[in-house]
Amino acid sequence: MGKDHSGGDSGAKPLDARAARRRQDPIGRRLRQMYDDVVNEEVPDDFMSFLEKADERKSDGNGTDHEQPALKQRSVKTEP
Repeated sequence: MGKDHSGGDSGAKPLDARAARRRQDPIGRRLRQMYDDVVNEEVPDDFMSFLEKADERKSDGNGTDHEQPALKQRSVKTEP
């Protein structure tokens, strides 16, 4: 790291921090733009319906969550 190997093995020279930053800035801007686009997308109606049905199954309609069944505890035999 810290060296510019884009020209092959010969002629590799150290890359200063500002030059590295200038190369990375456009990538960072594009990634932020893509992230913002995804975050601002609307959720499809069929997926929202699925989530609502899952919420209905989880609660009893009064906003109270049903308790999850207790996990069975298995006894583990250990030898002394």
